[in-house]
Amino acid sequence: MGDNNQDPTAAANIAAAAAANAGRTEPGQTPKNPRGRENSCPMSLAGAIATCSILLLLSVPFAEGQPSEAFMMAQILSDSGCGAFAGLVAATAAAGEAFLAQMASDAGLTIFCPDEEAVAAFGQRRFSNLSADDQVALLLYHGVATLYSEEALGAMFDTKVATLANGPGDYDIYISGGTVTVIVSSSVNAAAVTKKVFDSDPLGLAVYLIDSVLVPEERTAFWDWKLVLLLVLCIVMGLVLL
Repeated sequence: MGDNNQDPTAAANIAAAAAANAGRTEPGQTPKNPRGRENSCPMSLAGAIATCSILLLLSVPFAEGQPSEAFMMAQILSDSGCGAFAGLVAATAAAGEAFLAQMASDAGLTIFCPDEEAVAAFGQRRFSNLSADDQVALLLYHGVATLYSEEALGAMFDTKVATLANGPGDYDIYISGGTVTVIVSSSVNAAAVTKKVFDSDPLGLAVYLIDSVLVPEERTAFWDWKLVLLLVLCIVMGLVLL
């Protein structure tokens, strides 16, 4: 029978060694938590990457106002019965940017939006055959650099209004209100306002549906013809004086 009177110092050393061995992990053995249970929910590498990606995306600042305003304008135009025109604006970056910039201004923006039948009558091929500048000009010709209420349009009588289009050509339109309908006319054709689809001062946008695509006059051809006529007159006068 062994001696029961064990040295207290030796017993303390044995207990310390046992505690140290309890926290040690042998090769090939799964680590355990302090309570002796295996980790039931270790974070996988894929989960860590996904979490970091989300945090990085949240940390990237969006351009204030631009995404939401562009989406709202496209949605308003599409829902108002002029989705084809909205598609042309969306596919022509310069036109969309000009509309958004005018919406953000103090004056606001009024869009006379051709309905689906009007755009179909104008023709996708005809639009595609235009130069890039002419495509932008045609779309911006339907935008006015002021937010007009329905009452303000009705009070107009053959009022000349400048559009957002610029460059060679006559890009003014004429608005005539009335008790029945509002007529918007260009130098080439006219269109009737069939309904108001949107009017919001906070957003800076008013949209009216029209039954025809407005076509601006090509002033370049007019000035070329006038120059030729002037040259002919000068030649005739020169011959007479001789």
